[in-house]
Amino acid sequence: MRIFLASASSRRRLWLEAQSWVEPHDISIVPLDVDESKVMDVSDVSGTVRNVVELKIESARALLNENEGDWIGIVSDTMVEDPVRKVAMGKPGDSNQAREMLSTLSGRNHKVWTCTGILLAHDKGDMIYTESADVYFRDLDTDAMDDLIESGSWTGKAGGYDIHGKASDLIEVVKGSEITVLGLSENSMMVLREILEK
Repeated sequence: MRIFLASASSRRRLWLEAQSWVEPHDISIVPLDVDESKVMDVSDVSGTVRNVVELKIESARALLNENEGDWIGIVSDTMVEDPVRKVAMGKPGDSNQAREMLSTLSGRNHKVWTCTGILLAHDKGDMIYTESADVYFRDLDTDAMDDLIESGSWTGKAGGYDIHGKASDLIEVVKGSEITVLGLSENSMMVLREILEK
């Protein structure tokens, strides 16, 4: 079975490639060009991640329907919820924004929302799963903050951190699944596994 991962996230790809039940199948990366601002509502984080995924599904299906045979498409979106203002934090545009985001998360619990869509070939339908995880970010002193910023590990990461990167020793998933924080819905991956193992 061919798997098309419509995501630029190397973490999602690496996680999928590491699963024994994915190993016999070919994974191809399909870049999408989607204007997420069209469906962005920073005050509704869970709704926004779902809206973005629906937008990505529409774009991915237009590309993938050209493929013959059986295939599965995967799209996903992840957002960090500001623990103080309860709005989406997005990805930092520069080191100053990253520092602001990390300062807000420092010493607090926050919620990470991930929505993943599974597309089936031949217009057999789409499945969408939205989940959240509660994450605690250790209190950052000046040295730890500077280290994170200078490493550049915040680049392209929701909330300015990478759970499997430089921040891995500074955060703890206190409720929910680590894979949700990584950027894939746990339930969607259970469904994907069932489909691939049939």
